[in-house]
Amino acid sequence: MERALIVRLLCVSLLAAVMLPIGNLAFPLFSDVLSGMQFQAIEAIIVASVGFGISAVIA
Repeated sequence: MERALIVRLLCVSLLAAVMLPIGNLAFPLFSDVLSGMQFQAIEAIIVASVGFGISAVIA
């Protein structure tokens, strides 16, 4: 149980460390349309979902 939680947190944090800083560079069209807070919230939800998906495949 603890191992699965640690793997999930590591996957999400690794993905967040990569995607959040370069999100505005990778998706300039969306970052211009949405406000900064809205774009970051959507980006965080997507990163967390993908991170949990990766952890489900790994664990």
